[in-house]
Amino acid sequence: MNQKKKIAHFGLWESHLDSEAILTKGQEPNYPFQYKGCLYWLQNLSGAHSGKTVLCKVIDEEGQARSEIITPLSFDVSTNFNIRTRVNEYGGKCFCIIDDYFIFNNYQEGSLYAQKIRHDTTPATDVHWIGKYRYCKKLKGRDLPIKLAEWNNQPIPGFADLLISPDGQWIVAVMETPSDESGSYCQIVKIRWQLNTSGEPDLQRIETLISGADFYANPVIFSDGSKMSWIEWSHPNMPWDRTRLMCADLDLNESRPVQNEIRIIDRENWSVCQIGYLNNGDLLFISDNPECDFWNFYQYSSKGELKQITDEEGEFGEAHWQFGQSRWKERSDGIIVAIFTERDGDRIIELNTKTSEIHSITHQHAALNQMSLSDDGILLCMAYYENRPSSVVRVKHLGLDEIDIEREERNNFDHTPCPEFIEFPTSKGEKAYGLFFEPMNPEYEGISSHLPPLIVMIHGGPTGRSSRMYEGIRHHYCSLGFAILDVNHRGSTGFGRVYRQSLNGNWGIDDCEDIAAGIGYLVEKQRVDPELVFIRGGSAGGYAVQRALTQHNDLFCAGASYYGIGNLITLSEITHRFESRYTDQLIGEEFDAVRARNPDSRYTQRSPVFDMDRLNCPLILFQGSEDKVVPPELSHEVVRILKSKGIHHAYYEFAGEGHGFRNKTTKLTALTHEVEFFTNIIREKRGVS
Repeated sequence: MNQKKKIAHFGLWESHLDSEAILTKGQEPNYPFQYKGCLYWLQNLSGAHSGKTVLCKVIDEEGQARSEIITPLSFDVSTNFNIRTRVNEYGGKCFCIIDDYFIFNNYQEGSLYAQKIRHDTTPATDVHWIGKYRYCKKLKGRDLPIKLAEWNNQPIPGFADLLISPDGQWIVAVMETPSDESGSYCQIVKIRWQLNTSGEPDLQRIETLISGADFYANPVIFSDGSKMSWIEWSHPNMPWDRTRLMCADLDLNESRPVQNEIRIIDRENWSVCQIGYLNNGDLLFISDNPECDFWNFYQYSSKGELKQITDEEGEFGEAHWQFGQSRWKERSDGIIVAIFTERDGDRIIELNTKTSEIHSITHQHAALNQMSLSDDGILLCMAYYENRPSSVVRVKHLGLDEIDIEREERNNFDHTPCPEFIEFPTSKGEKAYGLFFEPMNPEYEGISSHLPPLIVMIHGGPTGRSSRMYEGIRHHYCSLGFAILDVNHRGSTGFGRVYRQSLNGNWGIDDCEDIAAGIGYLVEKQRVDPELVFIRGGSAGGYAVQRALTQHNDLFCAGASYYGIGNLITLSEITHRFESRYTDQLIGEEFDAVRARNPDSRYTQRSPVFDMDRLNCPLILFQGSEDKVVPPELSHEVVRILKSKGIHHAYYEFAGEGHGFRNKTTKLTALTHEVEFFTNIIREKRGVS
């Protein structure tokens, strides 16, 4: 017999979910790869080691598969290993493997380390458990990481996009170091790989391969070692605005290893990503440009001929925020296996570059990324679902084979809200997109005379994208009786170059108009309560929260800003180098510290701190003390103004957190405060004690 549901005000239901277990984002596996028959991946830990990223593998112990942590764990700063990088602040893939050594960037000081990978099962002594991960507490000296390379004996942001030369003698990587002139300096470097008489690597000198541009990414070397390609770009461009695709002759053993550089692509409004050499020596890459609105495949032959391979209204590429988000691989039969993004999901396709024929080998997923191909032909990637956390999967000719990795999942994902893809008209005769979620809780139903409150969620970037992939915070809010609108405003990725670039010069205007239009669309359809509309977002999404609350103040009853931007002038003066000119592009005015403070400057006109008189609803703010992208001063400035004007607000700053909270306790604390902040407003408006 079905249990009768409780009737209560929307937004005030008791959640049926484990509040800790919903915070899976940032705790999922990353960068899976297979080496000598073993499955490895990076894992972000929770609990006492929360915020730390370690290498894991599946081992077979007495016929039972176990997930084992390989990276040594310690609270001692001198031996505290964390596989992350701060290159461009957003980091990404920062490891490679050679001769049974795992080479990785250590987040602590930005040095390279090499750890021996053993293929025997670790003895069962001195073992304990971290969640469901098995860990040997006492590693032998030969199993501890050895420092391979460091820069001038001082901390640096570190290394990214590591690869091994075809002859196995060199490591090539993107490196970022401090610079007195610009704050940081980026280059492509090489590091000798060799083992001493004891069979261990020695500390090596870092040698510059390529320098001169502001930024570098995606170095690749042809299989015979004779040529190398890479992507570079310079201010004021971001990598999705304009990049240069470069190629050169290569001999890593020479004093001048890179010669005869060629600019394959260096054109206005052309961006290039996801480059790689094919087995035949041709260079395959992905570009969007004025001739091809979406990120499609191009091929540059060894004879110097350039041609477009695909012409699909979908994306094979993505905005370069992080390193190593690999989206295609070439199989031994010459067929390309690639991730294809459509407006409401991803699928994997096979591409014949000779005929341009495409056919799907999987159905649509919420999202897919991080492809890897092992020497024995095993193709792996990460798969994301709309109703449960992500999985590592094998890619086969006829679909995906999910790999069971032990994880602690305490939630019941049977009652997960299904996203509804919507599009709606907005200003200038344009349209925008969003994902709509209705309230869902197996134990509750709302009062029939009321409509549910709405939470508008805004992604970051603003060159980001909201997808159908499972998001625990959305699930949690729906279980409390809220409806959700996750907006893909103009400027979002996944809808073509024109849509993405349309926000340039219009940031703080078009995105906010799309937010207002989305709310109006749902109100007109009588799907949400117009008197109970909340808004939340982080980073650029936090800016959109503050901007929308001051420009469309009649629409909202409260907002939550996570490491958001209140003052574009302050941001431009103190943010990190990667995005230091991004604001110029977005608002359409080159930053000048004096000019920006004039009342008619776009920096002043579009900074929410100067419009706080128009804010007429409560605002809660969250900030990390170590944030280098949106430093704490930006939140402090907003809080000072809110206090001076007597506007109801709350502020929480978390020690040790950067841009995007990693510690699970931090995330749970912030969410608890946010929910309480919002539900108190519902209680007040509904007259509920």
